[in-house]
Amino acid sequence: MTRPLVIAHRGHSARYPENTLEAYRAAIASGADLVETDARLSADGVVIASHDPDLVRVAGRNAAIAETSHENLKAIARSGDIQLATLTEALAAICPHRQALIDIKTKDLAIIDAVLAVTRELGVTDRVWVGAREVLQVAHATLTVPGLQVLAFLPDKANPDHYAAAGASAFRIWEGNLSGPVAERLLGRVPVWVTAGGNGTGRIVGDVDRDGLGAILAHAPQAVLLNDPDLLTGLQSRMAS
Repeated sequence: MTRPLVIAHRGHSARYPENTLEAYRAAIASGADLVETDARLSADGVVIASHDPDLVRVAGRNAAIAETSHENLKAIARSGDIQLATLTEALAAICPHRQALIDIKTKDLAIIDAVLAVTRELGVTDRVWVGAREVLQVAHATLTVPGLQVLAFLPDKANPDHYAAAGASAFRIWEGNLSGPVAERLLGRVPVWVTAGGNGTGRIVGDVDRDGLGAILAHAPQAVLLNDPDLLTGLQSRMAS
């Protein structure tokens, strides 16, 4: 059995604070194939590596990403013992060693433009996947950068054909939807990436144990997003021994 691509969800977030440089570096050291990071715009237009719209969960501080400058966000996060990263810092740490998956967290087109500006500035556009949930975002990204690798984060009940027509290269579905009609339609026909946990599994997003991982692998996805990449990179070592 060939293992799928291992995508470290928000870095090695099982071991380190999510979306921090130490989490990204640990994911690289673990042997993950790609490292995922999130993207939101600060009040001054800087792309911040943050899953949530604020810093409450990760730093215990009620600061909204979209309403606060990036410098103030960094200072507020430091007061909660978190080293908040910009997308520029995240990609500078990841892309010399691995490809990055950039999860776009808002529905606007401005975030797409800002993310692509960062990748162009760093010269890493060919080293990233852009993950989007809106068909218009997929189309805008692929029209802006022809040939860009785009992952469609399919919402529940979405029509994957619309995302494919917009230029999506692969399709993300939830572990909890692997037995659903969309998964049955896609698996074995197009590249399918699976996010472990969340969405009805009773586990946090990215969390999975070995039994759950075995159930995911039975569907033969191209890639798996998980918080502990060692679960899969270790599997490769065991298979080779």
